[in-house]
Amino acid sequence: MDKIYTIRLPKLFDWKKLISYLQREPNEIMYHVINNQYVRRAFELDDEIYLIEIQHTTSYLRIVLLNEVHSLKPIIKIIDFIEEWFDINRELMPFYEMAQSDDILAPLLKRFYGLRLVGTPDFFEAISWGIFGQQINLSYAYTLKRRFTEKFGEKITYNGHDYWIYPKPENIAKLTIEELLSIKMTNRKAEYIKNIAGNIAQKNLSKDTLKKYENTSLAEKDMVQYRGLGPWTANYVLMNCLRMGDAFPDTDVGLINGLRAVKKINYNPDKDYLKQLKQRWGCWCGYATFYIWRVIY
Repeated sequence: MDKIYTIRLPKLFDWKKLISYLQREPNEIMYHVINNQYVRRAFELDDEIYLIEIQHTTSYLRIVLLNEVHSLKPIIKIIDFIEEWFDINRELMPFYEMAQSDDILAPLLKRFYGLRLVGTPDFFEAISWGIFGQQINLSYAYTLKRRFTEKFGEKITYNGHDYWIYPKPENIAKLTIEELLSIKMTNRKAEYIKNIAGNIAQKNLSKDTLKKYENTSLAEKDMVQYRGLGPWTANYVLMNCLRMGDAFPDTDVGLINGLRAVKKINYNPDKDYLKQLKQRWGCWCGYATFYIWRVIY
C-alpha cells in the first residue's frame, strides 16, 4: 500500500523560510518540526488518526504516512489541507510586483521572498485561536491553546512525541463553563468558546457559508453577530482561514508594532493611515499583514 504522496510546488516557494516561521513559537502544539527539516502533524478523518511527515525536495513536498491505517482514501483531504495550510496554489508574483513600489513592503521582499502565508485551515481552531488571543500577549495565547488542546483534544504518540488533534466543536459545546475554566482562561473567553463551538456544531456558523459572500465586508458583518467575534477576530479568521485577501485586522497590536518597526517611528499609525493602507494593498492586505508580522514574530 503506497504511503508516499507528492505535492508539486510553485516556483515562488521557500521551504527554509517556511520552516523558520513554523519554529518561531516553541509552545505551538499542532505540529512538530524535526531536525529543522521536516514537519510532522496528525489528522483525524473518518474516526482514524493519520500521522504524516512533510518533506521537501526541489520541486515537490513529499507527504509520508508514518502510521498503520485501514484506509488511505482520506489522504486527498490531507493533501488539500496542506495545500491550504501553506497557501501553495496562490500566484504570488502580482503581490511582489505591487510590493516593489511600496515603501513599507519593498524592504520586506528580499527578507521574506518566497514565504507563503501560513494559515489555519481548521475553522474552529482559527476562531478559538482568535478568541484566545484577545487582549493578551502572544506567548500566553499559545499557552492557552496548548492547555485547551491537551485537555480536550486527542493524540497519537510516535517515537516519544505526542501529536495532537484539535478539539472538536461538538465536544466543546457539551462542556460546562467550569470545565473550560480549568485551563485558566477567563470566564468571558470560556463563554465565547462554548457559544462559538455550539454554533459551529449546529452549522449556524461555517466556513462554507462565509465563503459564499461576495466580499469580505459581508462575511465580517455575519461573523460579528456572534458573541465573542469582533472586527479584529473576524478579519483575522477571514484572512488566516478563509484566505480572503482583503481582510485586514487593522487594530492588531502586532500589525501596529510591525509598522512602527518597518517605518522606524515611535508613534502608532492612526485610523486614517490604516484605512489608506487597506485601500492601497487591496486584495493583498493579508500578505502585507503577514509579512509585517514576520518582522516582529
